[in-house]
Amino acid sequence: MMARTHIAFASLMMVACSVGILQRMPQLHEVAIAGAAGLLPDLDHPKSTFGRIVPYISIPLAAVFGHRGFTHSILMVVVMVYLLLADHQNHNWPVLPLVVGYLSHIIGDMLTPSGVPLLWPMRQKFSFKLFKADGPMEQLIYRCCWVGIGYFLWVALGRPAQAWLQPVQQLLEAQLWQLWASGKVWLVYWVERLAAA
Repeated sequence: MMARTHIAFASLMMVACSVGILQRMPQLHEVAIAGAAGLLPDLDHPKSTFGRIVPYISIPLAAVFGHRGFTHSILMVVVMVYLLLADHQNHNWPVLPLVVGYLSHIIGDMLTPSGVPLLWPMRQKFSFKLFKADGPMEQLIYRCCWVGIGYFLWVALGRPAQAWLQPVQQLLEAQLWQLWASGKVWLVYWVERLAAA
């Protein structure tokens, strides 16, 4: 996945977690942190977004582990959660957005043919091979992430304008039922004609 899709996907996961699991309005700073954390696993690539910002971390990581190695594994997630929780009292780290964003990156990369070594140090890559990075499918996923964020925000805000949308929804349902009923009439007509022939 490309950086912008990782940001969108991580933001969607954080908004969905806030609204769907925690049953609360997503906090803007949490969504922003999750979006940024969605880029963290690529610290092992010196030309990635964060790799260019902190080359003194990225270059040694790339030299030791290579790209999509240790930083894209469950072990790294466990280490990160342990370190964040151990130091949480001193620095009040936003643990949930960081973990959600980080995990979203690993899930996103699992959707591409390159896959990720979830069980590192085992080198086996796990991949669903659904789409190539920066291909048309990823472009669609990127847009769908922002639509999904909009949907969850609409739900969190109590579905504003639902009263306005309800008459339109009822009209559409009535039209669809009318089409279905006339379609059944036409179907019966054609079956009878075919039977009579």
